[in-house]
Amino acid sequence: MASFSLILVWIPDQCSFISDVKSLTSHDSRQASFLRKINRSGQQDSNEALSEQVDEPGAALWTETHLQHHTRRHDRAGSEPTEQLLSSIPLHLRSHHRSPQSPPLFKRNVSDANSHLPGTLERPTLLHQESDGSSDLVESRGLSVLYRPSKVDLDLVFIHGLGGSSLKTWSFARRTENFWPLWLSQDPEFVATRILTFGYNADFRGPSTILNITDFAKDLVSRMLTFDEEIEDEPRIRIGQAYILGRQDPMCSKVFEQVRGIVFLATPHGGASDAKLLNSILEASPFSTSRKEYIAQLEPTSHMLQDINDQFSKTCGELALVSFYETMRTVFARGVKKIVRFGTLIVERASAILGYPQEHSSPLAADHHSICKYASNTDENFVCVKGFLKIMRSKIEIATGLSTALHATEEPLGSAPIPSAPDGASERPSSAAEVTKGLQELLGIIYPVESDLNAKKSQKMAGSCQWLPCKQSFQEWFERAGTDTPIFILTAPPAAGKSTLASYVVEWIQDVSLDTACQYYFFISDHQVKRTVSYCLRMIAFQLAIRYDVVREALLRLKDETNATFERQSPKDIWEKIFQGIIFRIPFKEDLFWILDALDESDTPSSLCDMLIRSRSTTPIKMLVTSRETRDMSNFIYNAKDKVIHEALTPADTYQDIKECVSATIQANLPHDRESRDDVIDQILSKASGSFLWVRLTLDTIRDSWHTQEDIRKALRDVPEGMEPLYAEMLGHINQQNPSKRAMAREILTWIVCSYRPLSLFELQAALTPTFGEFLSLEDTISQICGHFVRVTDSKVTLVHATGRQFLLNQSSGFIDKHEGHQKLALACLRYLSDDSWRHIFALSLRNPKMTKSTIPSRYSDEHPFLTYATHHWAYHVKNAVCNRDELWDALDTFIHGYILVWIHGIAISSNLQTLVRTAQDLRYFCHRYARVRANTADPPISLKTHDTQWLRSWATDLIRIVGKFGRVLLQNPLSIYRLIPVFCPSKSQIGTVYGRTPDLGISIAGISSSWWDDCMARVSGIENETISRVFSTVSHFVTLVSTKGKAIVWSSETCAELRTIYHSEYTTHMAVNKLGTVLATAGIRTVRVWELLSGKEIGSFPQNSEAKTMTMVFGQSDGSLIIGREDFSVQTYDISSGLVTSTFWTRPRQNSDMNGPRFMTISPDLTKIAVAERGKPVFVWDMESFQDQLPWRCVRHTDRLRSVHEQEAWTASEVACWHPDGTSIFILYQGSGIVHWNFTEDSQKEYSHIEGREIVLSKDGNFLLTSDPSGTLYVWASPRFNLIYKLFDEDIVRDIAFSPDGQRIYDSRGAICNVWEPDILIRHDDGGRDEVSSNHEGGAESSILSDSVTQISQNNSTVSQVTALVCDPQDEYYCCGRDDGSVTIHSAKDGSKVRKVYNHSSTASIVALEWSKSGRFIVSGDDAGRIICKRLESKGVGTWAVFPGFDIRFIDLVRQFVFHPSEGSLLISMESSDLLWSIRGKLKKEICRKSWLSSIGRRWILCPDDTNKLLWIDRYKIDTYGWEDLELHQSQSIDLTPADEGKRELEASRPSLNRTTSSGTESVRCISATRNGQHLVTETVSTGSFSSLAPCNMRVHQVSAFSPTSKKSNAVRRVALLDLAQQTSRVLGIFNDRILFLDVTFWVCTWELTGLVPAMKRHFFLPRDWISPTSIQLVTYNEHGTVFCPRNGEVAIVRDGINS
Repeated sequence: MASFSLILVWIPDQCSFISDVKSLTSHDSRQASFLRKINRSGQQDSNEALSEQVDEPGAALWTETHLQHHTRRHDRAGSEPTEQLLSSIPLHLRSHHRSPQSPPLFKRNVSDANSHLPGTLERPTLLHQESDGSSDLVESRGLSVLYRPSKVDLDLVFIHGLGGSSLKTWSFARRTENFWPLWLSQDPEFVATRILTFGYNADFRGPSTILNITDFAKDLVSRMLTFDEEIEDEPRIRIGQAYILGRQDPMCSKVFEQVRGIVFLATPHGGASDAKLLNSILEASPFSTSRKEYIAQLEPTSHMLQDINDQFSKTCGELALVSFYETMRTVFARGVKKIVRFGTLIVERASAILGYPQEHSSPLAADHHSICKYASNTDENFVCVKGFLKIMRSKIEIATGLSTALHATEEPLGSAPIPSAPDGASERPSSAAEVTKGLQELLGIIYPVESDLNAKKSQKMAGSCQWLPCKQSFQEWFERAGTDTPIFILTAPPAAGKSTLASYVVEWIQDVSLDTACQYYFFISDHQVKRTVSYCLRMIAFQLAIRYDVVREALLRLKDETNATFERQSPKDIWEKIFQGIIFRIPFKEDLFWILDALDESDTPSSLCDMLIRSRSTTPIKMLVTSRETRDMSNFIYNAKDKVIHEALTPADTYQDIKECVSATIQANLPHDRESRDDVIDQILSKASGSFLWVRLTLDTIRDSWHTQEDIRKALRDVPEGMEPLYAEMLGHINQQNPSKRAMAREILTWIVCSYRPLSLFELQAALTPTFGEFLSLEDTISQICGHFVRVTDSKVTLVHATGRQFLLNQSSGFIDKHEGHQKLALACLRYLSDDSWRHIFALSLRNPKMTKSTIPSRYSDEHPFLTYATHHWAYHVKNAVCNRDELWDALDTFIHGYILVWIHGIAISSNLQTLVRTAQDLRYFCHRYARVRANTADPPISLKTHDTQWLRSWATDLIRIVGKFGRVLLQNPLSIYRLIPVFCPSKSQIGTVYGRTPDLGISIAGISSSWWDDCMARVSGIENETISRVFSTVSHFVTLVSTKGKAIVWSSETCAELRTIYHSEYTTHMAVNKLGTVLATAGIRTVRVWELLSGKEIGSFPQNSEAKTMTMVFGQSDGSLIIGREDFSVQTYDISSGLVTSTFWTRPRQNSDMNGPRFMTISPDLTKIAVAERGKPVFVWDMESFQDQLPWRCVRHTDRLRSVHEQEAWTASEVACWHPDGTSIFILYQGSGIVHWNFTEDSQKEYSHIEGREIVLSKDGNFLLTSDPSGTLYVWASPRFNLIYKLFDEDIVRDIAFSPDGQRIYDSRGAICNVWEPDILIRHDDGGRDEVSSNHEGGAESSILSDSVTQISQNNSTVSQVTALVCDPQDEYYCCGRDDGSVTIHSAKDGSKVRKVYNHSSTASIVALEWSKSGRFIVSGDDAGRIICKRLESKGVGTWAVFPGFDIRFIDLVRQFVFHPSEGSLLISMESSDLLWSIRGKLKKEICRKSWLSSIGRRWILCPDDTNKLLWIDRYKIDTYGWEDLELHQSQSIDLTPADEGKRELEASRPSLNRTTSSGTESVRCISATRNGQHLVTETVSTGSFSSLAPCNMRVHQVSAFSPTSKKSNAVRRVALLDLAQQTSRVLGIFNDRILFLDVTFWVCTWELTGLVPAMKRHFFLPRDWISPTSIQLVTYNEHGTVFCPRNGEVAIVRDGINS
C-alpha cells in the first residue's frame, strides 16, 4: 500500500550545533511516532509478485541543507519585478563520505563548474551512461544521490514502499528512463535541490517475520546514519541525525526540530480494510510467504495505528502536511481475482486524510498503482504533485527565516537591535533570518503567526462548517469581481462557533485556490496585546510581507529610509503608512482575502470598521469579519448597508454540525445502545440553541454519569439550558469540593482570569508553587478541580470562552473579585522579583561568551519560566489591585527601593524598553485610583491616610525619563543602570536620590544647577545662526527650514544630530513630507523641488507656473503628486515627474474682482477638503471632489450671527486653522477671542474662549492641542474639554510649532534655535488594551489619566548666554569659558560655580577661540568679529584672581587657534590666511613677525614634542617644522599613507585594523594631540566641505621620530590611518595617559590603547542625549586628571573620575 512523504528539514550550522548540545532537549515520543509515521508510509506497497500491474509507491524525505540566494520570480509576487530578498542562510556543515553500498548515479562535470552564473547549475552527468545516451540505472540500497547541483539548499529523498525498489517504484512502466524525480531538476524552482533515493529490503516474500513498523523505522534511521557524502569538499551533518530516538542523544532533538512538512500519497492513516486480506493472500500464495506482523498493523483496528496517529497528532503542529488520495479502483492480477473479483480502492479517502488543521488534501486521477508513476512531465498528476512541492518549497525559503516569528515567545528577550550610528543607514539584510528580523523589528511582531489559527482549527470536527460556502450570501461575496466587493459580516451569539467558522474559511480559501493569498487575524479578549487593532494591522502586514516580495521589499526599504518601527504607532498611522501608502497601491495578480475574527473583542472595533469600509485598494480585497451582535456592530451594519453583506448565524445553520459533534461523542461512549444513544442526542440538541460551548460543557459534565440509563436521564434533567445557568452549575461543583481543593481551584482560576495574557502550564506552575508546593501534574489537577472552566491546549492554560471570564468576575457569582485577584497576582510578581539572585543571574548571562541576546530568552524561559511574565506585567496587576492595602504598599516599597535597578537591568536585556513606559503609566493610574478612593471616602480609614503617593509618582516619572534620555545606553550596556545612569539623573529624582549619590559609584557629576528633569531634550541651530522659519517632524527625522537662505536642515529624531543640509537655492516658503516620511518637497518663489530625505538627493523639480504666492503644499494620494494652494485661490495638483498640472480647483469664482488674498489655506488630512479664510470674511470649507460650482460650507461664529446686516461686513478675523485628524471638523483660532471647533458636516460649533494663541497645531491622534502666545509661552490642552495640562515659559517669540507623529514630543523654532521638548505628561500608553486605560474609552487624552494638575515649567535658557569656547587648567581646579555675549569667565572645576568674570568683548560678539597658558598666568580669546584680547592673571588666593592688561587688537580674519610658547613669552595667533607671533612678556606687547599663506585650509599647529623651540604645522599633505622665534621653515616633509602590510613597525604590525585611508578630497585637521612620552602624534581630520560637527572623521597616528631633526629617516613621513576606529568616532578629544580619548558615534567617552600588542578599546561613560548638540560636541574637553567638561544649556557639566574609575 503506497504512500509518499515529503519532509522538510532545516539543518543548522554544525559548529553552533555542537556547542549547543548540552542545552538541547529530547522528544522521544514525538520522534518515535514521527519515525513510525514515516516508515509506515514506506511499508504500504503491494507485492510485485501478486500482479504485474501492481507497483510500489514509496516515500520521499526532503531535508533542507542551506538556502542559497538565487533570484526567483514567483507569479504570486505581484505584477512588478522585485529583487529576491531572501538571501542565503550561512552554509550548514555536514560530514560526508560516500557509502560503498550506494554508488553515486551522477557525477559533476567539473570542467564546466565555473562556466555558470551564480545560482545556476551545471547539467549533472550520469555515471552509468551508455554511448547511445541510454541509462543503466542500478538499484541500490541505502541513500544514493541522483542529482547533485553545485549549490544545494534542499535534499529531496524518495523512499519506496513495501515490495518496491529505489528506482522502479518511481518509474512509469517500471522503466528507469521514466524516473520522474529527475524531471524536477529541470524546473528552476528545484535547481538547487539535491535528489536522493533510499533503498532497503522491502520484499515481503519469504518466511514469517516478527518485525513491526517501529523496527522498520529504526532500520531506516540506522541506514541513514551510515550515509555520508562530500559535495564541494564541504562537510555536512548527516540527515539521519533527525531520527535518533530517545532522550539519551539530545542532538537528535535539535535536528528533528527542523522538519518542515510531509506529503503523503495514498497513505492509509486510518488503516486499510484490505490489509487483513493481503495477509490471507500471502499465506495462500505460491511464493512460500507467510503472514506479516507489519501488515497486520495496517488493519483499521490496529492499536499500533491508533498509537501512531495519537502521538503524531501531538507532534506535527509545526509541519505542513499534504495528503493525496486515489480516485480510481485498482485491478489486481489474475491470481488475485479469485479472491478480489472487482477492482477496489486500496486506500479510501477517509483513511488517506489525517484531518489535521494544517493539512491540505487533494485527489489524484490515479489508482493505487499509478499514483506515484507518471508517463511524462505533462501528466496532470505529475503537474499537480510538482505544484504542491513548489508551493511548499517556496514557503521553506521564508519559513527558515521566519521561524523566529512563527515561534516567538512572549516579550522575547533580546529581539531589538542595538541602535546604529545616528546618521548611518543600516545595510539591507542578506539572509532570510535577517529579513525576518528586520520585519519583526519594523512591525513589532512578537507572537507566532499561525498559533491562533491552528488552535481554532483543532476545535473543528472533520466535515463541519461546510454549509457556509453553500450560502448564497457567501457565494456572492466570494465570487464578486472588482474593487467594490462588500465586506462579509457574520454575526452570531457568544459561543456559536464564529472563530471555528473563521478558521474554516481560511482553510477553505486556501484549498479552493492554493495560490490565493489569505491573511487572517483572531482577536482575543483576554490577551491585552492580541485584542488591539494595532497588532491586528501589523500582523496582516507581516503576513503580506511573508507572502509577497514586493511588499517585503517596500517595508524593508521603508525601514532603511526612516529607521522607524510601528510597534508604538497608532492604528491610524499604521493604516495610512503601510496600507494606504504601500499595500493598497500594489497591483497584485490575484485578489486578497482578509479574515478577521471576533471584531467585538478588539479594543476599538468602530475605528477598525471605519478603516475597512473606507479602504480603496488597487487590488480587490475581500474581507470577512465575524462578531457578536453588539450595538456598535448593528449601527455600523445599518450605516454601511450598501457596503456590507450581513449574515446572521442562526441555530439552524449549525444544527447539523452540533448534531455530528454530539453523535460522535455519544457513539464513543454508548456504542451498543442505539435507543439510549438517540434519546441522549435528541435531548442535548433540544437545549443547545446553537451553542457549541454549551454542548461541549454539557457532554463533559455528564460524561461521568454514563453507567446506567437512569444516571443518564438524571444527568440530562439536571443540565440547565443556557450558558449562564450552566456556568452556575459548574461553579457549584467547585464550591462543593473540600476547602483545600476549593481554595486551590479559586487560586488557579484567579490567575487565569486576571492574567495579562494566557499563561503557559510552566508559568502557572511556577506562580502557584510558593503557595501550594510542587504539583505532580498541574494539568491533571486543573481538569479535576476546576469544573470544566479551564482547558489546556499546547501547554497554554485558558478559559473555555470569554464569557466564562465575564461570569467568574460577575458580582452575582461572587467567586473572583477583580481587584482582589489582581492584588494576589501583583504580590506574587513583586515577591518573585524581590530576590537578590536576579542581579547575579543577569550579570552572568551577559558575561557568558556563549550567551547572546538572542539566546538569553530561551535560557530564562527554561530555567525560570515565571520570570518573563513577572518582569513585564507586575505593574499591570498593581494598577488594577486594591489600592488601600498595606501589604501591597509594603511590597512596592521593598521592590522599588531594593530591586528596581535589577528589574531595569532585566528589561534592558530583553530590549523591550516600552515595558518601562507602560509600568510608569500603570503606577500613575494606581496613584490616581488611590487619590480618588480617598477623595470619595467620607471618613477614610487609617490605612488610606498613611500612604504618600508622591514618591511613587516620582518613580513613574523617572522610568519614563530613563527611556527617553538613556534608552540607547541601556540597550548597549544594561549594566550601566547600576553605576552610570543614576549619576546622570537629577539630584532630586528618586533614582538620583536613592542610587545616584553613593560613594562606591566612582564617578560624579557637578556643574548642573537643575535638580529635576529637564523637558528640553535638545536645542539645535544652523551653523550660521540663521532664523528658522518652519519646523516639520517625521518619525525618524525633523526638518528645519531657513527661508531666507533657501535651505532645509535634516536632523535625527533619535540623537538630534545634524544629518545633512538640502539647498533649494532661493527664498523658500513651504515644505512638505510624504506620509511615509521618506520624501521632502520644498517650494520656492520660482521652483518646487523634491528630495529623498535619507540621502538628500534631488529626485524631481518643476517651475512654479504662477506668480501667486504659495499658501499651502501637501503630497497627493501618491508620492508622485503635489497639491499646491496659492494666493490667487487656486488649488493645483502637479505630477512631480513631468511638472504638469493634472487638475485645478478654484476656491472662489475666477471672475471675482476682489483681489484680497486669503489669510490662510489648509488642506484636510484625507486631501478632499480645503479650508480658506479671506480677510474680513468667515472661513469657508470647499469639497475638492465635488463640482466646481458647488457652495462651500461657511463658518459663522455665534457672536457674528447676532450682528446686524451692516455689521456683518466686518467678521471677527481668523488667524490660523488646523484640521482634526478625522477630516470632518476644524479648529479655527480667532484674533483675541479664542478657538472655535467647527464640525462643518453637522454645522455645529464649540467655542473655547479660554484658549488664546499665535500658532496652533493638533497632535495626529487629536488628543492634544498645542498653542503658543506672543510672549513665547507654550500651552498643551487635552481633549475633549481642552483643559490646560502643560505650560512652558520662555521669552523668545515662537515662529513655528509642531508635534512629533506620536504626539509625545514638541518642536518649536525661536530665532535661530529649534527646541526639542519631551514633557513626560505627553507620554501615553502604546498598548490600547490595558483594561481601564483602554482606547475603547475614546474620550481623548484625559481617559488615560496622565496628570492631576497643570505642570508649569519656567525655561529661561534662551536668555542665558551660551558657552561657545571652553578651556581648563591642568591642576583640575578651574576652567574658563567664553560665551555668545562676549564674556570670558573663570569657574571652579569642583562645582562649576563662577569665580569671576575676567573681561568682556562686545555683547553682540561670540567668543570663537580661547586659550589658557599652562601656568594659568595668561588667557587669550578671539571673537567672531576679529577682535583678540589677551590678559595676564594672578591668583590672590583660593577663588580670587587679579586681572592685568595684555593687548587688545583687531584683524579682518577670524582666529582659528592660539598656541603659547612653553616659556609663555610669546603667543602664536593662527588665522584663516595668516599666522603671527606676538610678544606677551614685559610691558611692551608687540607683534614679532607675520606670515601670510596662499591657502591655509586644514592646518593645525602643535608644539614639537622633542624640541620646545619649534612648532609643527600639520595638514592633510605634509608636516612642516618652523622656528618659534621667526616662523621660518626648517624642514618640510610629505606624508605618505602606508598600507598596514608595509613598514613593519610595531604599532602598525600589531593592529590588523589599521588600514590605509580611503578618504579622498581636501581634509582639514580638527584635532591634534601628542602622547605623554612624546613618541606619537594623533590627528583627526574631516572633510573640508563638511559643515556638520558630527561628520565622519579620519584618524591617524604619526611617529615623532620620523620627522625629528635628528632622525635619519627618509624625507617621507609615514603615518597610519586608523580607519576602523575612525568609523566608530564622532570626535577625537586628544591623548590621555598615552591612550586616544574620543567620543564614539553613540557619544560614549572611550579610550584606545596606543601601546601594547593587543588593540584595546574601552568605553568609560556616556554623555546624555540632552547634553548633545553640534556646538557642545565641539567644545567637550578634558584635563590631565581625566576630568571631562561638556557645555550644556549655558552651563558646563563636570564629569569627574569617569575615565580613571
